[in-house]
Amino acid sequence: MNARDLLRLVVSNLGRMRGRVAMTAIGVVIGTAAVVVLISLAAGLQQSALRDLSSIGSLTDINVYPMRVLAAFGAPTTGREGVLDDRTLAEFRQLPGVVAVTPKEPLNAPALLRYGRLMGGSQILGIEPNQIDHLDFSVASGAARLGGGQVMVGAQVAENFFDPQGRRVSQPPDLLGQTLQLVLTRVTEDGQQVERTVRLRVSGVLEKTGGPDDYTVFMSLQDVVELNGWYAGRRVNPARDGYGQALVKVARPDQVAAVEREILRRGFYAYSAHTVLQQINSFFLVIQGILGGIGAIALLVAAFGIANTMLMSIYERTKEIGLMKALGATNRDVMSVFLAESGSIGLLGGVGGVLLGILLSGLINIVARTYLMAQAAQSGTVSETVLSFVHTPFWLPIFAVVFATGVGVLSGVYPATRAASLNPIAALRYE
Repeated sequence: MNARDLLRLVVSNLGRMRGRVAMTAIGVVIGTAAVVVLISLAAGLQQSALRDLSSIGSLTDINVYPMRVLAAFGAPTTGREGVLDDRTLAEFRQLPGVVAVTPKEPLNAPALLRYGRLMGGSQILGIEPNQIDHLDFSVASGAARLGGGQVMVGAQVAENFFDPQGRRVSQPPDLLGQTLQLVLTRVTEDGQQVERTVRLRVSGVLEKTGGPDDYTVFMSLQDVVELNGWYAGRRVNPARDGYGQALVKVARPDQVAAVEREILRRGFYAYSAHTVLQQINSFFLVIQGILGGIGAIALLVAAFGIANTMLMSIYERTKEIGLMKALGATNRDVMSVFLAESGSIGLLGGVGGVLLGILLSGLINIVARTYLMAQAAQSGTVSETVLSFVHTPFWLPIFAVVFATGVGVLSGVYPATRAASLNPIAALRYE
């Protein structure tokens, strides 16, 4: 029996029992739709989590801390503790894949930024100027450059400025090329309050990242160290005593894990967005498996429906099977007919389930988005992005159809075997 004859026979047989086929296929439709919706929901949650991951940092950045920083927050530490000094940073630069290493030294003194009549506040970090070219700073305007008295500001630093007189600021100031006044305050040993004003020229404004860098002012490391020494009332030397944090930049994301392991081995704590990404992907892979398994239970129930339909078909077509065998059809031909019929029911149900699943996914998105927009309107906030709560990967519809077809074929194995084992003489005499 060639493929064309088989197809014609299958279509004819299924057409004779349209009602039963339709009822059986509905079970497959429901199961397939459940698989599509549940896995799409997990994929949508994964996408949302990964979208929020952009606020953590670049996938090639590794933040390094000495173990004493963790101990200060009560976290348990194990192994030897390294000192994050210049010698250690030089060793990090020699690690395979590392393209840049810089301390990230925060300004410890209480500080206020002034621009004309406006005042503002921001986190101020010191980094090595000679490493900037390798740190992949995206500049919206100006240049990524730090010299003496120069700063780079994050995309939203300007929004932190306000008028202390209470007058309304119509729009954030354009800080590029402007001179800011950094006002520092300290209290001397005799209780006197001392102020120091430092003039800073903005050399560049960074692109918006959605992370903490948007609200950060970057200064030369040497300037920050000098200002920290003034605030402490003594000379500080973090190059010898150790920095509180460093940034290690690697060339490619696939090199991050190896560099992290080496940094941990040397007695430091390493943290990167790439590691978080791997953990999130592993977690949601498990979630997708669990939700997909729940949907597959409905397909399993539908499989019994397909098997029952095909068994009933055997009783109704016993004489037909006997006639086929009498005309020369082999057991393999009979099995092929029943397997093709059961597989076709699975295929029809799979296609219908995929279409229903995509429709339901769209409805979930619309309902969830409408609800959240209504909540945002009531609270007076405006969402800048349109959220997608359900995401259907391109491979999922194909997988769902193939899986449903496979379930159909497997469900027909027992009925097909039973039909093929019928004795042709007994089948022809069957009433």
